[in-house]
Amino acid sequence: MKFNIKNIVRSASLMSLATLSLVACEDEPDKYEVAGGNPEVIYVCMPTNKDSLITSAFTNNRVVLIGNNLRSITKLFFNDQEAVLNSSLITDHALFVTVPRSLPNNPTDKIYMYNEDGNVTEYPFTVDIAAPLLASMDCEYVAPGEVATINGDYLLSYDNFPMVITMPDGTQITDFKSLSQTSVSFVVPDGCTQSGPITVTSKYGTSKSTKFNFNDARGIMADFNAGGGVSSNGKAPQGWNISATYSSEGGIAGCGEYCQLGDGSTTTDGSWNEAFKLPFWAGRWDGNPMGIEPGQAGTPFCNFIDFSDFANMALKFELYIPKSNPWSAGAMQLVFTSSDVAANDSWQNNKYIHTTKEDGGLDLCRGLYRPWETTGSFDTGDEWITVTVPFSEFVYNADGTKGSVPLSSPNDFATFVLWPWSGGVEGTECTPIFRIDNIRAVPYK
Repeated sequence: MKFNIKNIVRSASLMSLATLSLVACEDEPDKYEVAGGNPEVIYVCMPTNKDSLITSAFTNNRVVLIGNNLRSITKLFFNDQEAVLNSSLITDHALFVTVPRSLPNNPTDKIYMYNEDGNVTEYPFTVDIAAPLLASMDCEYVAPGEVATINGDYLLSYDNFPMVITMPDGTQITDFKSLSQTSVSFVVPDGCTQSGPITVTSKYGTSKSTKFNFNDARGIMADFNAGGGVSSNGKAPQGWNISATYSSEGGIAGCGEYCQLGDGSTTTDGSWNEAFKLPFWAGRWDGNPMGIEPGQAGTPFCNFIDFSDFANMALKFELYIPKSNPWSAGAMQLVFTSSDVAANDSWQNNKYIHTTKEDGGLDLCRGLYRPWETTGSFDTGDEWITVTVPFSEFVYNADGTKGSVPLSSPNDFATFVLWPWSGGVEGTECTPIFRIDNIRAVPYK
């Protein structure tokens, strides 16, 4: 029998394709039988719109095949991924099916329909897949010759369409140490030291990193090198009872010195211990805390870093915790203090560290970094990693409860303290070593 597409469209106008499956069940209860012969697909459309003729669809979307003898289909594949068939959603002239969620290993941009005899009928149809999603790097500072790792999704490379990573200086990389849908590792080529976003191109599109920069040079608050960060000597901490030490041994290549908290023997159980405190209190000690010039020790961060879009920014720093001295107690308090606080007596005491007004504190919202909470212990495997805490997550009191004084303006970013204690988590006593470098505030969209 010759198939007439006009008859199908005329019939479909009497009922939406969304109800076709119900009609099929009612008209032929318990009577579904596989037909002989081969199927013929005339077109593919969306379930709710008979006129939406389509040639592609994203994974996990439902589509309708319209044609002839569709009950002859016993197996159906989109590329090399098999779809689930439901006989209640199949008639001679319509077949509802969901595009498989799994991604193709060998995209051919075709639908393959098998009948009971194993004969295959092909129909051109593309499975749409998103362009590469670039979420993070294990460490954003990687020297030439060392291995860099990008994490994300849809990182797909095929023989006939290899994925290409383009570094900030334009160098292109197609040789990978490891590759999966969600992660790719590669050796940074010689000469690739330029700071900037990384671009990744796959068969399905091109994406440029917006949540990270390679060798990020933006918004540096402290890099602990002479002439860098917030002070004239670059080391920057200003406050009291600072036990930080500095070294370049075992640091990130090209980044000079780092700051170390903990000596490997000092213990902490998450309670108050100033041996692990790293304060950056704005201002001078002569009673005029805001009356200083950029480059002098204790310059308020908001004086030289643009926090106007802080809601779409994050605090980042590189962290190294050796396997020999893991961390298992206290949350890393990440606390900013406003210019208003820095301009009165509170700038040179511990009020902004406390949790509540009742104990003299200011209820300032802060970030809490506590990666050991789910595992009981945390180290970075004798590697440097990049820690990212979006400012949208600065919502806590020191004890882990919800804070009552949120970050609300650029002037709220004058001073800063990093300190592992409290945080509303119970841990075990430990002797951690924290090596920290490149503290920065950067866009994060």
